[in-house]
Formats: sequence, C-alpha cells, structure tokens
Amino acid sequence: MANFSSSITFTKDNLDNNQNIIKKIEYKYTHLNDDKLWSTYYINKIDNNGSTETFNKLYKNGDNVYEKIGNSQNKDSWDIKEFFNTNLEKQYVDNYQNISFNDNLIDACENIPVENQNLLK
Repeated sequence: MANFSSSITFTKDNLDNNQNIIKKIEYKYTHLNDDKLWSTYYINKIDNNGSTETFNKLYKNGDNVYEKIGNSQNKDSWDIKEFFNTNLEKQYVDNYQNISFNDNLIDACENIPVENQNLLK
C-alpha cells in the first residue's frame, strides 16, 4: 500500500521595519511505497534581492538513494547537481523553462478545502 503527504505553505514576513518584505512559497510532497520513497521539496523566495528558487528531488529504492538539487536566481538558468548515494555524479546548468513546479503548486492549491480557499486571496 502506498502512503503520501503533500503540503504547501505561503508566508509573508516583515521582519525589519518594512525595509524588506519576504514572500515565500514552500511545496513538499512525499510518496512511500514499500521500500521506495519519492520526495520533492521546492521553495520560491522573493525579497529585495530578487527571486530565489531551490528544489530537492529524492528517490530511494532499497539502499540506493538518487538526489537532484537545483538553484535559480531571478528566473535565470538552474544550477543542477545530481547525486547517487551521496556521491556527486553530475553537475550542469539547465534552461529555466525546462524545470517548472507550476503544475505541482496549482494541484496543491486546488486540493485546499473550499472553505479555506479564500485565505489564498
């Protein structure tokens, strides 16, 4: 039997007297099936320095762990690192348009109960 967990968090922080309002979206998804695990973690942070996006995708099958980590500044290209059992296997740059979390975010928002959707406005 498969188990899963999905969450989306929106935050807006004003921690230094209106000088820098920080807006952040965090998306987490985990799927567990027997000894296999799929996990995705995505953060989009916007502040006075611009937009910073990061993601971490993890796949575990038995003792083998595959991990892909990406970072992007101001919707520029993604800096990607891929690991196998904690050893760096590949490091490269990918076009920003090739990796998108929009569908994940839209799906997560659509699954918010109707009575709570007005909180998103």
